[in-house]
Amino acid sequence: MKKVMVIAGQNDQTYGQRLTYRKVRDILTEKNIECAYPKFSFQMMAIMPFYDGLIVSGRLENFLESTAIIDLALEFRKPVFFFGVNLEGMKRNSLYHVSTELMSPFLTGFVTDEVAAKWASLWSPAKIEAGVDIANVYLLEKAEYEKGKFAVFAPSQNGILKYSPDQEWFLHTDSRVIVEDPRDSKNAVKFAQKIKSDDVALIFKIEDIMDAVKNAKFVLSEKFYTSLTAIAFETPFLHVDRKALRYFGKELSAYVCNPEDTDLALAFSKINEFDLSKVQNFNSAIKERYKKMYLALDEFINAL
Repeated sequence: MKKVMVIAGQNDQTYGQRLTYRKVRDILTEKNIECAYPKFSFQMMAIMPFYDGLIVSGRLENFLESTAIIDLALEFRKPVFFFGVNLEGMKRNSLYHVSTELMSPFLTGFVTDEVAAKWASLWSPAKIEAGVDIANVYLLEKAEYEKGKFAVFAPSQNGILKYSPDQEWFLHTDSRVIVEDPRDSKNAVKFAQKIKSDDVALIFKIEDIMDAVKNAKFVLSEKFYTSLTAIAFETPFLHVDRKALRYFGKELSAYVCNPEDTDLALAFSKINEFDLSKVQNFNSAIKERYKKMYLALDEFINAL
């Protein structure tokens, strides 16, 4: 039996990484291979020599000593497969180091967006392609459609929503404030007080977050994976952070607000202009790109 070590968010508490871990685990459970999901450095170093390869998915930055696990696998001449790796937000020194890893003949796979793929191609032409976020695939498989309240997700301490509640239109929405990171709780409560909402919820479980988005009439969020959930569940949304454009691309750019612009009223008015067909086309494209990734994963496993 083939044995594969997997890094897919198992040691991270953020919503997106937990989604990634669940989907990758489900995929690999269906295959006749033995998988290990180490959570600590000593586990990696102890068992790596006894595994046939490494699959990496999700975010690299600030996870398991960043790219150390990839270095270790390459040192042991183990093949490495990027199964939807998110390079966005990595520090410059980490990106520089990843560039040396990408040069290895043992490393192939997919990163989450065209921008990262273009960057990776400077070091590994034709080996690293633009794929999809594995968390996105999990969400699409769970998508259901029921609509209720307007929802504001995770107003963080330094985010744009911190400066927005003074706008009068906020006070006229039947809204709830939802936070999935406990560190944002205090700011979420203050935000709710300003917009006169007595519905504040701290939600941690994956199913509960998805359920909240599913039942929302409209989602306003500073969190990438919350907006991605809204897209998967075909819930109208406005994302207030430009980083999402790396993944959403041109298709949904009208629903991403410049974080330096605190006057959201104009952007919010687009709730009446929301083009659901763009979301549906985006979701269809994600499913098609994922098929290619899935076949490439099979090829990687079969070649071990």
